[in-house]
This record gives sequence, C-alpha cells and structure tokens, in this order.
Amino acid sequence: MTVTPPPARGRPQTITRVHASALLVGTDRTVLVLDGNGDLAAVTPDTALAGAAVRVLLTRSDLLDAGVRTVPGSGGRLTPGSGPLVDELLDHLNPLLTIAGDRQQ
Repeated sequence: MTVTPPPARGRPQTITRVHASALLVGTDRTVLVLDGNGDLAAVTPDTALAGAAVRVLLTRSDLLDAGVRTVPGSGGRLTPGSGPLVDELLDHLNPLLTIAGDRQQ
C-alpha cells in the first residue's frame, strides 16, 4: 500500500504526522518503508523483512516507545501531547530521507 504518491521531480519525500498515525491505527501495516521506487509505503513487518524495503524508516513500536498514542475510535487522531513527540521524531527522520533521496539520484 503506497501511502504517498511519488514526489514531483526534484521534491524529496516527507514523512508526516498522517504517516505516523496510520501506523498506529488498527492495521497490520505497522512499518513505514522507503521502497525500491522511492515511494513511502506502510507495510507489514514480514513484507519489510522479505526485502520490499530499501529502508525501514519508522515502526509502530518506535512511536509507542516514544509515548505517541491515538485517541481510541478516532481513526488516528493523536492524543494531546503526542503531536510534539511525532514532530520531534520527524525532525530527525526527514533530513535523513532527503539525504537518501539525493544518493539515489
């Protein structure tokens, strides 16, 4: 399942709060990867380990370990205080994603 469309030429992929929330909401797709086409995709752990991922970027466990939670039954709305935690993680991940994209070009 591709989470975001391929970027326009020259525009790097960016991981957002929506990507993070999607990993936490009742699905077995708990791993966000950068696939061989340069797309972000939410996949199962088995799919990621089977080689579908060029890079594993973020997992449900990473988010839970950082204290990120969603409001039950909300479809992925972050609990108060979780937004800044996600933003801090993304502030570290997105520059690495840009570097990875530059290396692929």
